[in-house]
Amino acid sequence: MRPSSHMFAGALGALALLAAPSSSQAQANVSAIAGATFSTLRGVDGLDSRTGLIGGLSIVLPSSGLIAFQPEVLFTSKGAKGENSGPDGLKLNYVEVPLLFRLQLDVGTGITPHLYAGPYLGFQISCKVEGIDADCEDAPGVSTKTVDLGGALGGGLAFDVGPALLTTGLRYSFGVSKIADFEFGNVNESAKNGSFAIYAGLGFRLGGR
Repeated sequence: MRPSSHMFAGALGALALLAAPSSSQAQANVSAIAGATFSTLRGVDGLDSRTGLIGGLSIVLPSSGLIAFQPEVLFTSKGAKGENSGPDGLKLNYVEVPLLFRLQLDVGTGITPHLYAGPYLGFQISCKVEGIDADCEDAPGVSTKTVDLGGALGGGLAFDVGPALLTTGLRYSFGVSKIADFEFGNVNESAKNGSFAIYAGLGFRLGGR
């Protein structure tokens, strides 16, 4: 049976009620997070994972229900290592803006488990080719895109420590747009980003307790 416009309208209405703010909602908070990334280039064979950094600001804007909105601004390292330090390995750095929807549960012990998912938009700020001393734009056979569109999902724990909030979590981000093309002889390959990240953060409530 095909869904009708009334069914879509009802679903949107339910989401609006769930996310609508109320006077009893939890306080918003902002956290500085930092951690490590373990990334690869999906779609290209013969690459090893590259370890990098992730860091930035994460804001949680709660609603009256279990759903919160979690926008972020992050610096993140991505790319991959070539097996033999060849020109197929890339060192990529991005400024990313994830727009995440967060499901959180206050279990009443000062610990808040949470899960989240949503899209991200990444802007490449640097790109180096492994094995040669050149930027990606100067390397023969390598073409990269400056914008990366993808999704992120993950989860973690938030700990209420007096006026502060401690956070730890794990996430996976996956690109849906191609960010690099490789052409070497008869080999033509396109790559998308894929990256795990583990992080910790320190945050504070907005507007006091």
